Amino acid sequence: MDKTDQPPGGNSAETPKQKSERLKAARLEAERNKDARIEWANRKAAARRKVLNGDKP
Repeated sequence: MDKTDQPPGGNSAETPKQKSERLKAARLEAERNKDARIEWANRKAAARRKVLNGDKP
């Protein structure tokens, strides 16, 4: 294995199990970030509707 095949900063190749775990963690983090952005957008939209409607319930 020459240096172009190695991951940056690593001396050994990543095992398939390590890769699966890393990708699973990345997917979970992306999903949490997506959910947080959706919640933030919903709160912002609710506040905007409240302001535009003049505090009508």
